[in-house]
Amino acid sequence: MRTVAVLPAVLILGLAACGGGTTAPSTTAAATSTTAAPATTEAPATTEAPAPGPAELGEAIGNRYLAAYGDVVSLLADRPDAAAAALALAALKEQYVQEMVAFGWQREALDTAGRAAVDAAIVAALGRLPAASLDAYQEAYAHYSSDIDTANLIASF
Repeated sequence: MRTVAVLPAVLILGLAACGGGTTAPSTTAAATSTTAAPATTEAPATTEAPAPGPAELGEAIGNRYLAAYGDVVSLLADRPDAAAAALALAALKEQYVQEMVAFGWQREALDTAGRAAVDAAIVAALGRLPAASLDAYQEAYAHYSSDIDTANLIASF
């Protein structure tokens, strides 16, 4: 189980940190007008998909973590020099951070039971990380361990 046992705790803490006591950014624009809108009985049209349930949200988050591991392993497969690896890892991390923050807001909007369901689905998804992927990830970390910045970037995934 190695590092995988620690990952769910780190991931869940990261998602919980997105809640931080602040209000989530609004996903709808408030209309301001000085004239009254005509009355209607129809719901406004929306292009947004319905929010996923807790299990689906957790599965989506878990799948993105698995994809991140795959991307890190692929990025480092040819063992680029540490400086190039660090630049590429930083860009990749930023991409995933943006996605995870959005997921974190969705998770924090749920009640306690919903958050627990999300967390359980994340742990289940992470349990599907192939041993070969974990081994390749750990080998990459070991390869770059002499460059603390690059090693820390790898470990941050």
